Amino acid sequence: MRGYVTTASVTGHRVGTVAAVVAVLAVLVGALAGPERQRLGPQDAGDPALADRVRAAAGPLGGLRSLAVAEVTPTTVTTAGLGPADAAAPFEIGSVTKTFTAALFADAVTRGEVRPDERLDRVLGELAGTPAGGVTLGAIAQHRSGLPPLGATAATGALAARAFNGNPYLSTTTAQLIDDARSAPVDPQQPPTYSNFGVALLGTALVRAAGAADYPALVRDRITGPLGMTATTFAATDAQIPPDAVPGHLDNGRPAPRWSGEGYLPAGSSTFSTAGDLARWAQAQLTGVAPGTAALTPTAQDDPGTSIGWIWVTSTATGADGARHPFVWHNGGTGGFRSMLALDRETGRAAVVLGDTTAGVEPVAAALLFGTPPSEDAPDPLVWVPVGIAALFSLLALRRAVRADARLPIADGLLTAAFGLVLLWNRGPWASAGGWVWGLVLAPAAAALAVAVLRGRELPTVPPRRAVTAWGGLVVSVLLLAAAVWAG
Repeated sequence: MRGYVTTASVTGHRVGTVAAVVAVLAVLVGALAGPERQRLGPQDAGDPALADRVRAAAGPLGGLRSLAVAEVTPTTVTTAGLGPADAAAPFEIGSVTKTFTAALFADAVTRGEVRPDERLDRVLGELAGTPAGGVTLGAIAQHRSGLPPLGATAATGALAARAFNGNPYLSTTTAQLIDDARSAPVDPQQPPTYSNFGVALLGTALVRAAGAADYPALVRDRITGPLGMTATTFAATDAQIPPDAVPGHLDNGRPAPRWSGEGYLPAGSSTFSTAGDLARWAQAQLTGVAPGTAALTPTAQDDPGTSIGWIWVTSTATGADGARHPFVWHNGGTGGFRSMLALDRETGRAAVVLGDTTAGVEPVAAALLFGTPPSEDAPDPLVWVPVGIAALFSLLALRRAVRADARLPIADGLLTAAFGLVLLWNRGPWASAGGWVWGLVLAPAAAALAVAVLRGRELPTVPPRRAVTAWGGLVVSVLLLAAAVWAG
């Protein structure tokens, strides 16, 4: 019998070959240009013994890239850097800035410029007759003011920043902050609620009470200037961001947006500092040289074992000796950084830890202070859920590209696969895996796109007898993709 090859079999072979090549290329693209695995770099600088201790403490933790650390006593400062970032360069410190505002508040009380029971509108007259104007400065410093976490402008900016990887505080000037406060709701029954909005208003009030030009000028005059903290600066605008500042990173390793903005400077919207400068600040707290050390003393109880002074938090930790140790602390975070400043006042020791990713650095500080390294917990299986979702949608897209009888269902499948890939890009297990995972999941979707291009010319746009279902599925897929991009 004589064999023969049909046109359909030749076309199918060509489609399969192209799809396979595209899939292989997709894996390579993912490995080379996909999300980066976040792991602490091998570089060390500064004190070798401290670097070794930090590396041992950070070993079980995922998501780190670079760390700048300082170990502080009343008479000594020891620093180290780990990873590729220049540990002596400025990091964004986020809400550790609030410790400056706390000190300025306590110092202003000592100077007689303000009182803890003073109403906000007694200092910011623009708020007279508004609910925000009636809250007291002390209540704000205890996060008990009833104010929302963010003012209206920053809350809107936070949504836009989440969607477009931007800066939530850029559009809030000091004038806009006060304008937001005029219409801000105040809930007297609200439980203690961490409020960047409240601390920004507190800092603005302190500037007004002191007759200072702005918040950075007040900090320079009363804190960083006297203590010689020359590397600590503020960026009300992008032009004021230090050119040598360490770059921050998202969970997937991509560059994080820089934060700047005037209105929320007292809350930490854009403060740059170094481990060395913050070590000076911590040492000044231990020795009592810093202004406003009364802010460290608890003035209200939160949960059992946790209390708050003027912004500073007091908690307890279990040391290597098994005993419970009280310590005073504040942490911080921006779009691509995390920070921690912790004081063990009983032993006269402090720790500063700065990181250039969104992975928390608090366990490293606790390990330095109390000698108990972070436990190596079992990996959370939930971090792999986005991998499963994206892989499923990618495979379904390929199946649909091969078997569908119209273009619309194929487009629906490709859009759903894109949703899964965006979800995986933003929420994948990048503390423990690299871009090859994303590339493997991308491969079926890329092959599906190739098959769709090759088959599409032969297919109708809308499937017969299922037009409404096809259009409905397409709309749902578009909405899912938009939601994934928005939540990124």
